[in-house]
Amino acid sequence: MSTHDDLFKTDSTAWDTDPKTTFEQWMSQQPGRGTSRAHIRISSAEVYRAQWGRFVTWIEQKSIKLSEVDSVAISAFLESLDNNRPQRDRYRKLIQRVLADLNKNTAEAGFLNPAAQAMREEGAKWKEADGNLPTSFLRPAERGLLATHLISPITAEKERDQWREARDRAIVGSCLGAGLKVAEIVALTVNCIDLRGDHWITLRDKRSQFSHRTRPFDYAAQALTTWLHHRERMATEGDLLFPSDIKTIIKNGKPVTSIHPSTIVRITESVMEESGVKALRGDEHRASPQTLRNSYAAALFEQGETPAHVADRMGFAQIVSAERLFASWQMWRNS
Repeated sequence: MSTHDDLFKTDSTAWDTDPKTTFEQWMSQQPGRGTSRAHIRISSAEVYRAQWGRFVTWIEQKSIKLSEVDSVAISAFLESLDNNRPQRDRYRKLIQRVLADLNKNTAEAGFLNPAAQAMREEGAKWKEADGNLPTSFLRPAERGLLATHLISPITAEKERDQWREARDRAIVGSCLGAGLKVAEIVALTVNCIDLRGDHWITLRDKRSQFSHRTRPFDYAAQALTTWLHHRERMATEGDLLFPSDIKTIIKNGKPVTSIHPSTIVRITESVMEESGVKALRGDEHRASPQTLRNSYAAALFEQGETPAHVADRMGFAQIVSAERLFASWQMWRNS
């Protein structure tokens, strides 16, 4: 490592010894966006925590102390990510932000933040990743196969595993069959679900008066009904529709009930594999929760629904968002 890229001359012990805990302390002191926000949003903190944890795990595997990290190491880490270019740059910006704060009192004249240097380097392989990936959808046959799996009999033998299997299927059904996004799934409470009559899910935004309703397809409503049965049978604690566990977990002295967004991504991948859809699509066409949400819109478009209707069902603040999605669907269908 070059002396030019040294991060700390003093007070580096805590970061080298326990970079994750030290990051938590650092993050608690960072202001959020906007002059009226004193701290980083909880949702943003979760993303930063996951990104920093991935970076720390990588340097630890390479036996690199944080105080030894240089631009070469950062570029190699970014290249290792299975992400597109903008997502990789978000990691880089977080690393740069941390290092800038740590070096503000110790950096010599002419010091260049290693993460900033990684950005300036010409020909860096981490920059060769694609930009924002094109909007993707499941084909009708793939949607049908997944929907059939979601309402098939639960296969787990133990009650606890049945609880989890039913929950995971209902989560995937909420993406594919109701158009919910991950943040909405995390925040959903039991009283948001009304499966009587026409079936409705009501989604509310705590930050505003905005709310909308969406109507799940029959298979999604059936998966939710099965899940609610298992949820009640196992005396699940709390009001969250999809908690992380049956009982509230105490972590660092605080109760934890919310399922982590990254867990929903893993659940999606697992259910896709169990249903046979992953094998049908192939490894080169992975499906994320967003892909399933897009596919809900595709199903509505196939039924002849207008972008205005889709915007209403998916909670878009502006119809133009649904119009763009409609255009992307048309291009994908004709490709």
